[in-house]
Parts: sequence; structure tokens; C-alpha cells
Amino acid sequence: MQRHGCWQNASVDEATEPGRGAVLARWLLGVGILVAFAALGNVVQHLVGLPIPGSTIGMIALLALLATPVRRWLLRTVSPAADSLVAVLPLLLVPLAVGIVGSFGPLAEHALALAAALVVGWLVTFLTAAFVADLLMRRTRRS
Repeated sequence: MQRHGCWQNASVDEATEPGRGAVLARWLLGVGILVAFAALGNVVQHLVGLPIPGSTIGMIALLALLATPVRRWLLRTVSPAADSLVAVLPLLLVPLAVGIVGSFGPLAEHALALAAALVVGWLVTFLTAAFVADLLMRRTRRS
């Protein structure tokens, strides 16, 4: 059967193909783990009262778990869902951009401070990424 990129054209046999359900189940489990860590971070943020977003706390907890022996299983499980979310990340940022454009008047009063914060933030991010890349390349050369 020729595929047209539409679910309506898929036959029942294709939807129940062996292995396809397992791929979907692994993807759903990966999304569930990501959402669970974000929710856990929100609970921690609420209980402790930290000024850091709960989802950020959850992702830091997930990063910490990646340093444990369950790393391989966790990577295999979360990677398909994470890859899918990264693929649509620009679409997830559209509401943020629209909100910024909609608030341009009040933001214009603080344009110089915002520009300075953006440049400093970009510089810190760039230098951190360069440092981590250099560290990883050195580690790869040793092994």
C-alpha cells in the first residue's frame, strides 16, 4: 500500500504491525518519565519554596539520575520522546515570542538592560558550551 503521510490512509494491518506497538509504548513511557520528573520538580519547588521553576528542578533531578547505573536504560527509554520534543521545540516557543511582541511597549522602556542581559546570557551559555565540548573531546581522546 502506498503511504500518503495521513493516518486515514493507513490500513488496520499497518497499525497493528508487530513491533509498532512496542515503539509507541516506549515513546509513551519516555514522555511519562519526562512529565513525572517535571511534576516532581514542581512538588519540590512548592514544598521548599525555591525561586527556580519546578520543571527545571525536575530536569536537574533527571540529569542527576543519568549519572547513576540506570543511565543506559533511562537513555534508551527517554531518548525517543526527547528527540520528538526537540524536533517540535520551535513550535513550543511561538507563544513566548508572541507574548514578547505583545508586550513590546513596556519592554521598550528597559531595552538597554534587556539587551545587556541577553548579551551576557548568550556569552555565558556560549562559554559553558565551549568548555563542556572541550572537556568531552578530551575525555573521548583519552579513551
